[in-house]
Amino acid sequence: MKRRLLLGSSLTSLALGPFVGALRAFAQDRPPEDALLAGLSEAYRAAQRAHRPLLVLVIPEDNAARWDRGGAFGSLILHGPDEALLALGVAELACATPAALRQLVPQAPAGEPLLVLVDPSSVPASVRALDAPLPPMPTDWNASDAVLDDAIDRRIGTLATLLHEGLGARVAALAAAERDAARQRTVGSLRTHRIRGSYWATDDGCGVYVEEAPLVGGYDCGMGHVPPRARRFLHFFAVARP
Repeated sequence: MKRRLLLGSSLTSLALGPFVGALRAFAQDRPPEDALLAGLSEAYRAAQRAHRPLLVLVIPEDNAARWDRGGAFGSLILHGPDEALLALGVAELACATPAALRQLVPQAPAGEPLLVLVDPSSVPASVRALDAPLPPMPTDWNASDAVLDDAIDRRIGTLATLLHEGLGARVAALAAAERDAARQRTVGSLRTHRIRGSYWATDDGCGVYVEEAPLVGGYDCGMGHVPPRARRFLHFFAVARP
């Protein structure tokens, strides 16, 4: 059984889900940059060995934006269309701040694009920003699951389009067996194991449980509502380790 971290707060009971980042953006600890850089370097070497591109999910500086992007990226990996799953499966994934990325790849783009695609096969590595405005989630606490699901679908569509722009040609060139392997890599690995630089977490309205971390903190339950497809997401904050 995975060990989990539960973050308790009276603010959690007000949150609709991981996309309402402002309600949870209080006193969050940031993962140290050296840890993010180490994970990113490991992913870079793995991409080189496997002859894959490196896809960096960019962790923004603002706490609320971290919650928001974590929810969007989680929805993409868990509920994205087949071509997006294949695109994720042909790349090596890591989550990192722009600062950590630029330490490893100085030619990385400025700002905080949603995604950065790195080709480590060239020297220096070629880099491409994949960015677009991320559709917002509704802030109406009485919004129906249908309205929330529509917003989630639009966010998935935005990210899937970016993946197609960056990795569509590589996906199109896959043979049938390679497509099966790429799909299984997303479904069997990315969905179940930590992605470097992040943790998988869930929010059912009774607190945030971070997977593969020890249980600490309090418990807060009874008032929150999180739409089912937004309950599991990528957590971009530091957690206590065993």
